[in-house]
Amino acid sequence: MNHIRDLNQKIAENKDKLDLWINNQIDTAFIPLYTSVDLRISDHKIAPVDTNVFPAGFNNLSEIFRDRASNLFKNYFQREFPSTKNILIIPELHTRNTFYWENISVLKSILENVGYLVNVGIISEDDLPEEMEFEAASGNKVKAYRALKKDSRVTIPGQDPDLLLINNDFSERCPKTLRDITQPVEPPVEIGWHTRKKSIHFEFYNKLAAEVAEILGVDPWVISIDTIDDDGVDFDNREDREKVALQVDSMISRLKKEYQQRGVEDDPYLFIKSNSGTYGMAVVNVSSGDDVRGFNSDKRKRMRVSKGGSAVRDVVIQEGIPTSFKYENDISAEPVFYLVDSQVAGGFLRLNKSRSDMENLNSRGMEFAHIDPCDETAHTDNVEILCSPALELVSRLATIAAGYEIEKILDEGGCKEEVA
Repeated sequence: MNHIRDLNQKIAENKDKLDLWINNQIDTAFIPLYTSVDLRISDHKIAPVDTNVFPAGFNNLSEIFRDRASNLFKNYFQREFPSTKNILIIPELHTRNTFYWENISVLKSILENVGYLVNVGIISEDDLPEEMEFEAASGNKVKAYRALKKDSRVTIPGQDPDLLLINNDFSERCPKTLRDITQPVEPPVEIGWHTRKKSIHFEFYNKLAAEVAEILGVDPWVISIDTIDDDGVDFDNREDREKVALQVDSMISRLKKEYQQRGVEDDPYLFIKSNSGTYGMAVVNVSSGDDVRGFNSDKRKRMRVSKGGSAVRDVVIQEGIPTSFKYENDISAEPVFYLVDSQVAGGFLRLNKSRSDMENLNSRGMEFAHIDPCDETAHTDNVEILCSPALELVSRLATIAAGYEIEKILDEGGCKEEVA
């Protein structure tokens, strides 16, 4: 992958200028406490395809990366909230997914390992018991308590936490319980998927990528990802499918010209995604407008709802980046990086035996593989890429882009719809 090696060399040559630029961005933007960034690396470019500001999946990090995350969390809390001793994690609502609860169990231990007292509190409109227990994938039990708001503070039985750590992306609505309280809330609940838009995120990302490319003296196309949005789409409506199909044909034509200019022999393809939401839901890949015109009932169903049952009406059409990563020689894989306080804590590989290098790997059948820094035993042909400065840079750019996105959301008033 010559483009990665070229990027690494340019990063080394321009380190001082790049560090100054990054530090200035971090001082300017509202950087989220933590993020996860899904990366796609092909033979011709590298870019993020999803950035989550309430990341699950800490259980997929190796012990080395968990220790690094512990220290980054501690440094952040000591700097921003030095009196914090007790932390309450606010998880997803009503899920029995054992892997999600393994994530909560590991996140709790990451914080406990650097001296914090940590509990789990569930906020819900429903009448829940005071104390609950959830099973994690490892068989461990995660104890959780019903969290209630009283006198501008959120508490659980026997604990008045100093800080609330949100691990719930609130895809549907903004929780009123977590607003106008005296405790710090990290990250702000106003920035859940009820307000975030992928189109806005990638607009900020591509702008930052262009600025970095100028500093490095490289083609910005190598670290950018073409993304447009289309609002008010109902894929069960033929006229709406035609509208999207025309957008797809236009982008494919544009990408073909970009490919020809750069000597890329692959045929371009696209992903159509819900403009809000995560977990790989409401995602399809297409190669032409005719693919959209011919959506069968399964694909139309897939694009009806996103996480939490929210209806999909706004979509992004995004350049597809085939993954060049292979795990154990033939399994399609992609790196996922986790950042805390804008610093890379670590990452892992997402694998999917049932998906090709052009498909969405964040789907049924996905698995995960631990990686360690420059791990020579990793079961991938691309070991040297996993510890590449280019991956770290692109992940940090996505996190900074999320920071500007957050500022925009907060400036516009944040939550659009609230629940108790």
